[in-house]
Amino acid sequence: MAAGPLADQVALVTGAASGIGRAAAVALAGAGAEVALVDVDAARLRETAAEIAPLGVRALPCPTDLAEPTAITELVASVLAELGRIDVLVNSAGTTGGPHNVLSFSDESLDAVLAVNLRAPLLLTRAVGAHMVERGGGGRIVNVSSSAAFRSVSAPAIYAASKAGLNGLTRASAADLAPHDVNVNAVAPGMTMTPMTAGIGDEDAYRRVVSSGPLENLFHRPSTPEDVANVILFLCLPESRQITGQVIHTSAGQVV
Repeated sequence: MAAGPLADQVALVTGAASGIGRAAAVALAGAGAEVALVDVDAARLRETAAEIAPLGVRALPCPTDLAEPTAITELVASVLAELGRIDVLVNSAGTTGGPHNVLSFSDESLDAVLAVNLRAPLLLTRAVGAHMVERGGGGRIVNVSSSAAFRSVSAPAIYAASKAGLNGLTRASAADLAPHDVNVNAVAPGMTMTPMTAGIGDEDAYRRVVSSGPLENLFHRPSTPEDVANVILFLCLPESRQITGQVIHTSAGQVV
């Protein structure tokens, strides 16, 4: 086991195949945590595990379709059987459902987005939270929200609604789990250079998007996954023990 502030702890990170989830998994591993890597993309999970391997901690790929409710129960049980405990849960997996507005989305997109972005974090919080309570309390849960939950323009309707729901889950879970010394918080990224937004183009294209228009931020620079992951890591460290029920904006001042 590697040394670090999270040594002897286990983190379960969804969306760990790419983007913010992958960066969060690497950051937590760098702090000494063993990591259960969850995503539907098994091949890219293996790439994340390979990136973590030199850090000297165990990375367990757990290919899982989070849209399937029964898969979540099986996932948590398998991680506990393999790694023994879960101290940190990061709900990072998400989907936009493609371009749409409140008049144009399909029922299928509605079900798919809510299943991954909101139902899965609810079910994971219930399952992992119950484990944290049963083993005597203590733990951290961090949800990855979005600036889309706080703006009206350039916010796909289902996606924005799912992330607003995730903010509500964060606050309610914080109250329910505080008696058991479990902190629950969220981060809300703005424009971040991830596979989800790769259609924007190169870095210059990202800079144009964040320099004017509805996605403009105060610094006129896009975020990297590591920018967000570093805040997730902080919310899992002892130094953040008095922070709970909060949505921390990592949007470079897009939302103030």
